[in-house]
Amino acid sequence: MQVLVAGSSGFVGREVVRQALIQGCQVFALVRMQGDAHLDEEAVKSGQLVPVPFGADAEVLATGFGLDTSPIVLNCAGAVRERPGLDLEAAGPLAAREAVKLADDMEAQRLVHLSPLLKSDDPFTRSKRAAEEESLRCKRPVAILRAAPAWGAGDALLDEIGAWMMRSPLIPRFLEQARLQPLDVEDLAIAMLAAKPGAQEVGGARLTWNELLEAAARAAGKKLVGPRLSDATALRLARWFGGGRLGSDLVPFTEDGFRRHALGYEVAENAVPSLLNREARTVEDYLASEWAYRAEA
Repeated sequence: MQVLVAGSSGFVGREVVRQALIQGCQVFALVRMQGDAHLDEEAVKSGQLVPVPFGADAEVLATGFGLDTSPIVLNCAGAVRERPGLDLEAAGPLAAREAVKLADDMEAQRLVHLSPLLKSDDPFTRSKRAAEEESLRCKRPVAILRAAPAWGAGDALLDEIGAWMMRSPLIPRFLEQARLQPLDVEDLAIAMLAAKPGAQEVGGARLTWNELLEAAARAAGKKLVGPRLSDATALRLARWFGGGRLGSDLVPFTEDGFRRHALGYEVAENAVPSLLNREARTVEDYLASEWAYRAEA
C-alpha cells in the first residue's frame, strides 16, 4: 500500500507516517527540502519512506519516485489545501478525489482517526477522539485551534496547524514567546479597522487582514478568493468565521496553560482592547464551563 502524506513534519503528520511505516506501507512524504530532520533516516535508506519535494509533477512522481497513480492521500497539516506545486489532478482520479474531500471537509480533515491507519485503540487516537467529541458538545463556537489538548495540557506545540501557524503573528509557537489577548476574529476585525499606523499590534506583532483571515480560513478548511478585501467584506468574513458554525477563538491553549501564563494575557502593550474601547478580558472568560478544552476533559 502506498500513502502520500501532506504535512508530514507536524505532530499529526509524524504520527501518521510512523503508523504507516509500522503497517508496512510505503510512505511518500511531501517535504520542503530533501534533508528534513523529521524524516526517519533508516526508513529513507531502506526506501520505505520517500521524501517528495513540493513542486514535483505527476510524471516525476510516477517515474522518479515510483508512486502509483492512486495512492491513499492523507492531509495532516493543511498542505493539500494550500495547493502546492504538486499536480494532484494529474496524479490520478482517486488521489484528486481524496485531496478534494480532505480540503473541503473540515471535520474529516481534523479527525485523526479518519485514516484507516489510525483506527487502532491506542491512547493517542482515544485522546484525539475524546477532544473532538467534547468540542461537538460544546455550547460555544468550536475553537479554530481546538485540537490543542490532544497533545497534552499546557505548553504543547500545536504542530497540527504548522502549515500556517509559523506565518501568523497571532499564534505563538510556545506560550512564552508571545502575549495574546483571548479575542475572536470579529473583535480583531473591528480593532484593525479602527487602528492607525503603528497601533495594529497584539502582543507586539503587527496584524494584517491577509494573515488573520487566511489563518481563520485555513483552520476552517476554506479558501479565500481575491487578493484585496474591502472593510465591509472583511467584517462580513470575520462575522462569518465567528458566527458559531466554524468557530473563531484564537486561543490555542488549555486551562493549565492559561493559568500558568495568565499575567501574559493582560498586558498594556496589547493595543486591541483600547482599539475596541473595552477592558481587557481575563482568561477566566475562557475557562467557563462551556469552554471546550478544559484540562480535565
